[in-house]
Amino acid sequence: MDLDDLEKDRRKKLFYVFDKIKTTGGTLIIGGDFFDFWFDFHYVIPSGYIDLLEQLDQLHQSGISIHYVLGNHDYWDFGYFNKKFGAQVYADNIEFNHNESKIQVCHGDGLLKNDSSYRLMKKIIRSRLCIFLFKNFHPDWGCALAKKVSNTSGNYHHHDLKSDEIRDELTEYARSQWKLGIKSVLLGHYHQTGIIEEEGNTLIFMGDWLQHLTVTRLDENGWWQGNWEEI
Repeated sequence: MDLDDLEKDRRKKLFYVFDKIKTTGGTLIIGGDFFDFWFDFHYVIPSGYIDLLEQLDQLHQSGISIHYVLGNHDYWDFGYFNKKFGAQVYADNIEFNHNESKIQVCHGDGLLKNDSSYRLMKKIIRSRLCIFLFKNFHPDWGCALAKKVSNTSGNYHHHDLKSDEIRDELTEYARSQWKLGIKSVLLGHYHQTGIIEEEGNTLIFMGDWLQHLTVTRLDENGWWQGNWEEI
């Protein structure tokens, strides 16, 4: 995969953020869809990802703990992320405690009411049978098929058309989690940005690295969100 100028520029900015993280220490949580497509073929790495994997390994080697919530584009990891860059990998949400407050990081795909057909497809493509069949594809065929199916870059703006509806539904999801004792909910997938606070609880839309170049940080001053330059 040859990188276009836009992707080269995006990676330059991302690696700048990685360098900043190395100087501050702490933990990096990736909310899914870091790769446009990932399937662990064991002996074959999809082209164009070598520098991304090396940068993540450098983060790990510098002492940064990496946690990876699998998304709908990069769900099919079978141990490589842990082997390559020490990631703790999660097929579902991460929930953890910070200063006696429970935090949830959720990729978010399939949460909307009208996602019923997608939820069915999600069950199929994550099934053992589907994974077994895909593993037996030649990697070139598998990557070519995934590239056709994937519409991350091309159809990004479809989320903007229903932004208000999406945010309203995801806020309802966050409220359901707040009732369970979770104080902060972080959601991805839908390319929304921003932090909403309600009765001492927090909902954070994690944004994206297609357009917003979003970084979300938690430190002694609380939650902060901005783009790569502002960090």
